[in-house]
Amino acid sequence: MPPYSHIDVTFKAADDFPLVGAFYPAHQDNQRVIIIGSAFGVPFQYYKHIANYYREQGISCLVFDYRGISHSKDGNMQPQDILMQHWGQLDLEAAIQFVQQEYAPNNLYYMGHSAGGQIVGLAKSSTAFDKIIIAASGVGAWRKWPGLQKYMLVFIWYLLFPLVMFFQFGHYFHSKLLGPIPVPKHAVKQWLTWARSEEYLFTPKHGLDISTYNKIDADIMGLTISDDWYAPQSARDGLLKHYPNTEQQTLLIRPKDIGLKEIGHFGLFKKKQEIEQGIWQPMMNFLNKSDY
Repeated sequence: MPPYSHIDVTFKAADDFPLVGAFYPAHQDNQRVIIIGSAFGVPFQYYKHIANYYREQGISCLVFDYRGISHSKDGNMQPQDILMQHWGQLDLEAAIQFVQQEYAPNNLYYMGHSAGGQIVGLAKSSTAFDKIIIAASGVGAWRKWPGLQKYMLVFIWYLLFPLVMFFQFGHYFHSKLLGPIPVPKHAVKQWLTWARSEEYLFTPKHGLDISTYNKIDADIMGLTISDDWYAPQSARDGLLKHYPNTEQQTLLIRPKDIGLKEIGHFGLFKKKQEIEQGIWQPMMNFLNKSDY
């Protein structure tokens, strides 16, 4: 398959950390732009198929790597200083400002996959989003998981990941349970700290400025995959409540309903006809509805 038409981009966060990504310009213009916020430990190239789909449907798309990840691995912040909160406060914020300054779109959208759906309100400029898709994402606190699944998470959060981290040297953590590429260890440690709290990053003791979540007034679609162990409906609903001033709709996708045996947490962006028709098209319908 030939590479999709795109422009390689680099832009800087407020602290001058360089962030690398790709911009997929729509055939018509850049009046509608969507930014994709990646999952934990997932490089931006993973989203190339959905980015090109948006492009072909008339919506330009920006994908990028957070600091410490893949092409944005190196910068003026040491890996041991990188926290997950920086991905929202600094990196997503920089992506929003980059798109606004470079393309000045009439409509600005956001799609957050997994962690990308959690950190939206950490970016002050996220109030600029007209529509938000929270895909396979939920509040990451183990108490939000149903049944016996919560106890499996307790094992992972409190024992497995800390043990694996202890035996991995250097400033990066790598586990396929978390994502395909290494992630700064202190970002993982902060994530685990949030996950052990009742309301995840929204728990007051973490000291984060979460005021922007209350200011976001975008329309939101919360999309869940029924066989996604990482983000069940209960976790999705636990996240959506932290966007109190938004119009929300939810969509549950069952693999069998779109002709597939499984989808899971990472399967919803694979290039398959069933995925395009059963998942991407409903997302496009949401973005296209009542545009102005």
